Amino acid sequence: MRLLAKRHRLRAAELEMYANVVTATRSMKRLTEAFTASEVREIAEHPDLAELNAQMKGWYEHPNEEGSTDG
Repeated sequence: MRLLAKRHRLRAAELEMYANVVTATRSMKRLTEAFTASEVREIAEHPDLAELNAQMKGWYEHPNEEGSTDG
């Protein structure tokens, strides 16, 4: 009987851990979405940032990557 109870407690702890992982994943996804939306709004509100973003992308983009303007 004790072994069965121990197995049930172990399984309950395992399931609780999985539930916490799912909750954390959802929270991180919402945080990422909020951060991205905020960043897009900020760039749209400040044209200088949009220009800087384009310059930085051109600077760090590899010449052979898709979307590059270099031959």
